[in-house]
Amino acid sequence: MTTTADALVGRTLASDVLHRMRADIVGAHLLPGERLRFESLRERYRASFSTLREALAHLVRDGLVMAEGQRGFRVAPVSRADLLDLIETLLLIEREALRLSLLRGDAAWQDAVAQAFARLDAARQQASPGTVRTSPDWNRARRAFHDALVGACPSRTLLEIRAGLGLREERYRTLAARLRPEDAGPVDSRRDLCEAALARDSRRARVLIEAQIRRFCDRVMQDVAALRIDG
Repeated sequence: MTTTADALVGRTLASDVLHRMRADIVGAHLLPGERLRFESLRERYRASFSTLREALAHLVRDGLVMAEGQRGFRVAPVSRADLLDLIETLLLIEREALRLSLLRGDAAWQDAVAQAFARLDAARQQASPGTVRTSPDWNRARRAFHDALVGACPSRTLLEIRAGLGLREERYRTLAARLRPEDAGPVDSRRDLCEAALARDSRRARVLIEAQIRRFCDRVMQDVAALRIDG
């Protein structure tokens, strides 16, 4: 998934700090609810107060950080309510982006989807037993496959909304994977999804993508006690 901030990495110090801080939150190196103290952040990211504030303001808009008025900032908490709201919104966006992509996809899109699935399948087979969900190669391949599926969607706005929601979803995935690294979900369902997409079977593809997203939600909900999710 690519966001506006991704495209700016390397162009300015502020965008680079934003990228790194966002990666630390999504990757659960900065944990839900953790207070973001400026002195610690300055040491961690080697950035000025104004640069950090700019990055934090962007992350507040992304829904990854909470502003607490005079008390500063915290990493956004996780909760049942947030997860359910996120999933229902993501489903709306994902289904529509997929529908439009299947309508517009050309031969190059078909090749990109097929190749992305082949890399995903290979990453699953190459991952060490019991570590699939925590495998960087698997996670990169999984994201790339789903991005390829919607790659022909003509709506930039829709894709940008999807990318922002995807960051929040990825944080839940990271937290859940720490508790249950062996459960990556069936690759066969993604094979079915790939085949449905290439066959331009929009209805079946959207049913399959919804089933995958809801299955992910159910897995995280099973771990709510260990994740200390409430609300």
